Amino acid sequence: MRISKLLVPLAFIMLFSNGVAAASEPSKCWALAGELDSGLTVGMGMKLCSGTTDGAATIQCFTEAFGNPVTGGFGLNMGLAVNLCKSNSEPFYKD
Repeated sequence: MRISKLLVPLAFIMLFSNGVAAASEPSKCWALAGELDSGLTVGMGMKLCSGTTDGAATIQCFTEAFGNPVTGGFGLNMGLAVNLCKSNSEPFYKD
């Protein structure tokens, strides 16, 4: 019974704590990713933007990594560009 009385205040604290502020950067990243004409899939966009603390920098990194080497990009394929630029700690390869 005591746990149920703690859930509402705990949810309120979580909602208005740093978690909400941190959630805005992945949202910004997602919005910027939607403006790209790169063919970024929904899954790759989610992987790229999840956990980011600077959405604009994440998208800039992806654009450079995925971009054509003739125009100053690295020329990586989409999967490698996402893995290079994502901010979360998801492993690169799954065994």
